[in-house]
Amino acid sequence: MSFVIDIFVWLLIDTILGFIFYSTGCLILKVITFGQFKMEFKDFASFKGSKSKNVNLVCILGISFYVLLIVLIAYLNN
Repeated sequence: MSFVIDIFVWLLIDTILGFIFYSTGCLILKVITFGQFKMEFKDFASFKGSKSKNVNLVCILGISFYVLLIVLIAYLNN
């Protein structure tokens, strides 16, 4: 029973973090392209249904933004 609960919790965390990273990546692309980039989802349900290669690339951009932000904060605190 504990194994099933662990899987459910990790899937929930993965979905929420994926949505946050994708939203951040979309926002970064929208700023960089001066509004030319169109977001492909309107809500959380359509995000879950659109797992494609472009979604993964935008998520990687969002993750790299947060990693660079953490590195910058660590560098400034040194």
